[in-house]
Amino acid sequence: MCMKKFLIITIVLGLVMILGIGSAFAADTGTSLKAGTFGFNVGFGDSSLGNTGVIMLSGKYFLAGDVALIAGFGFQTSSGDQDANFFGISAGVRKYLKTSDFAPFVEGRFSYITERIDSQGIDRDTFDVAGIFGAEYFLHRQFSIEGSVGLGFGKVDNNNSNSDYTYFGSRTVGVSANYYF
Repeated sequence: MCMKKFLIITIVLGLVMILGIGSAFAADTGTSLKAGTFGFNVGFGDSSLGNTGVIMLSGKYFLAGDVALIAGFGFQTSSGDQDANFFGISAGVRKYLKTSDFAPFVEGRFSYITERIDSQGIDRDTFDVAGIFGAEYFLHRQFSIEGSVGLGFGKVDNNNSNSDYTYFGSRTVGVSANYYF
């Protein structure tokens, strides 16, 4: 599983670098962080609930050059000995502290995650609120990579037992690649 994630991340980063190599050596053309711009994000490695295997997809819409609305989802289904289902949706707001080639940001995000793993007897729903700090680095006007960390608070409802709980703590939010249009 770890090798699979490494391979996916390597392929995405390789594609981003290949597509952006033409202008990487050209004069600075700025970034695509402007009002009315849309962005598409592929993210890996959100550590909420220890879930590091599901790829989250999200979109951004810029209300201003430094403020974006974010919405995303992720899903996974497995069969056989590991019969399992995962579905997550999220929404949030991101504020960029700078909009240059290196663009640090803060973000607030709400997520709803449901997962069922039959072989482990897991059937739970999670409501999560997270504060996130990270940065994007633009390889090209339209392509960037980002990394982020955060603090999260959530409530987990175990549907097949009475062991519901809440949590609070630090987490990795992962590495992702962005395309702006």
